[in-house]
Amino acid sequence: MKFIKRVFIICVITFLVSCDTIFEYTVYDADVKEEHKNTTTKNLEALNKIKVNSQNFKFAFLTDSHYFYDNLKTVVDDINKNNEILFLLFGGDITEQALLKEYEIFYDIMADLQKPYFTVIGNHDYNSNGNLIYSRIFGDYNYTFQFNNNKFILFDDIVWESKKSPDFEWLSLELKDRNSFNEVFVIAHIPPNGDQFTEEMSATYKTIMSQNNVPLSMHGHTHSYNYEEGDVSYLTIPSLKELAYGIVTVQEKSFSVELIEL
Repeated sequence: MKFIKRVFIICVITFLVSCDTIFEYTVYDADVKEEHKNTTTKNLEALNKIKVNSQNFKFAFLTDSHYFYDNLKTVVDDINKNNEILFLLFGGDITEQALLKEYEIFYDIMADLQKPYFTVIGNHDYNSNGNLIYSRIFGDYNYTFQFNNNKFILFDDIVWESKKSPDFEWLSLELKDRNSFNEVFVIAHIPPNGDQFTEEMSATYKTIMSQNNVPLSMHGHTHSYNYEEGDVSYLTIPSLKELAYGIVTVQEKSFSVELIEL
C-alpha cells in the first residue's frame, strides 16, 4: 500500500513539474510583458516622425481580427506593400475570448507592420480580464491624436461587456475644437445602429456627430460592409474573416473610402 501511495505521489509531482505553464493562459492572466506596454504611446512617437508635403494622405482601417490570425497577417503584408498608406486604425475586437495569449499573438503580427497603428477596444476585448490587458498594452480606452491638421478620436462605446454607458460628455468635449482641423474622424467599435445601443444612445451619438460636423464615423462589430454617405457618413468594415479592409484617402476638405478585398 505504501509503495502504491509513493508511486501516486511521484506521478502527481512529475505531472505538476512537466506542466509548469498549466495556468499560463487562464482567463485571469494579465501579466503583460514589459516590451508590450505603452504601445499606443510608441506608435504616436512613430507617427510624429512622418512628414508629408501636402494635405493628401491615406490610412487603412481594419477591424475584428478575433482568431483570424492568418488573415490579419495577410492584410498586414498587403498594407506594407502600399507606401501611400501612412498608418493604420484598428476598430476593436482584437481578440475572441480576451485571453492574454490572443493579445500577444495580435501584438506579434502587428509588430511586422511597417507603419504606426492605433486601436479602439471592442466588446470581445472586455471579456474576462481583457480590458485590463488592453489598458496595459495600449493605454487609455478614450484618446485622440492629430496628423496633418486632422483630428482622430478613438472612442470606447462598449455597453454590455463594460457594464457602463459610453462617455458622451468626453466625446463632446473632444469635438469642441473641431473647426481648428481640416477633418475629424471618430473611430468606435459599435456603430450607432448596433445591438448594444439603446435608441437614446443612438440618438445622442448621432446628434454629437451632426452638431460638430464630423464627416466620418468608423466602426466594426457587425462583420459586414456598410457605407452610408451623408452630412455625417458612417462606415462599417467587415471582420478579417472576409480578408477585407478599408483605405481612406484624405484631402484638405474631403475624403474618399475604398474597400479592399483580397
